[in-house]
Amino acid sequence: MKLIRSSSLWLLSVACGVCVVAAVGFGQRSGNARIATAATAVELSSVFREVSRKVLPGVVSIRVKQKLPAGAAGNGNEDLEKFFEEHPELPERFREFFGRQGSRAPRNPQGMGSGFIIDRRGTILTNYHVVRNAEELMVRLHDGREFVAKDVKGDPRTDVAVIRIEGAGDLSPVMLGDSDRIQVGDWVLAVGSPFGLDLTVTAGIISAKGRGPGIAEREDFLQTDAAINPGNSGGPLVDMSGRVIGINTAIATSTRSSAGVGFAVPVNMVRWVSRQLIDNGSVKRAWLGVGVSPVDATVARKFDVKIGQGAIVGQVMKESPAALAGIVTDDIILKFNNQVVNGPRSLQGIVERLEVGKTYAMSVRRSGKARPIKVTVAEMPERPRLVPRRDPGKKRQPPE
Repeated sequence: MKLIRSSSLWLLSVACGVCVVAAVGFGQRSGNARIATAATAVELSSVFREVSRKVLPGVVSIRVKQKLPAGAAGNGNEDLEKFFEEHPELPERFREFFGRQGSRAPRNPQGMGSGFIIDRRGTILTNYHVVRNAEELMVRLHDGREFVAKDVKGDPRTDVAVIRIEGAGDLSPVMLGDSDRIQVGDWVLAVGSPFGLDLTVTAGIISAKGRGPGIAEREDFLQTDAAINPGNSGGPLVDMSGRVIGINTAIATSTRSSAGVGFAVPVNMVRWVSRQLIDNGSVKRAWLGVGVSPVDATVARKFDVKIGQGAIVGQVMKESPAALAGIVTDDIILKFNNQVVNGPRSLQGIVERLEVGKTYAMSVRRSGKARPIKVTVAEMPERPRLVPRRDPGKKRQPPE
């Protein structure tokens, strides 16, 4: 579980808790309100129970034995031997004791995570940070059976991974939903193994969408107040139909436990990434080669555009598709492939899923006027380096 330390967020959640208590107390002053609330609570409880019953058989716990750090598995006795050679006066029993201690093999670091089954053949989705550098992944099913995972594939840019188990027979996969349709305020359940407690279910709502807390290269997180803790990573966030709408990934906290601010990779992103991992073993992304920023109040005033409309170009990589198409700094990208751009993550999500090598239409605002541009997108490099392209009459900007 990735942790984002934030004491201010913890204080906010405490304040919200006080408000909830006050609201419940007020509602209980009326007899009619009390009866209606009780009936609604029972109905909601029934929904939670049914969704849990439906989803739990498809959720797994993942015990991770990680690889030893480089050099940790080497011979730890060399320094001891040198020490005893320099001090021959020491009794032999010291040499025997410390020799036994030094010969003990270092232990592999252990970790814990969650995941969920997406087909009857044993394909499982989880977080990349759960399986990264793993020497062995032991998957425990709902019925207690355990299997060693095979064929591990991951995408560090989105923190999504696919693993597979064999010989488990007919499994109970969960259904994938549509994260674009989920709305702020909708009820959700988070399922996983927090602190190693298998098959734990917690409830909450979608607190926000499109979050970018800075924990992954590709971010469009769902935020939820459903309790998510270390060990929940990789588990499903599900809607009230029992369909997965995200992978629980991180929390903002100052205490290493839930403070009511959790983040999940939206399932529509997960579906696109996992399909490529399953079919090709890696993720191919289209690439434009620009560094962009949101259109905030300052930019909106300067360029006479609406706040949040488009994404303003701050940097253009040399010899990138953007440079070859004639895009320059201070261009505001308004549309790409006939889709409206509402910020950097919006542009990123549109571009990366396009067909590499194909030419697309885009609309930019330059010097107060809309201009159409054609651009041929390329495949994203392994590690793109954003080096500003010098534009006539503009000073060179430092790379982001």
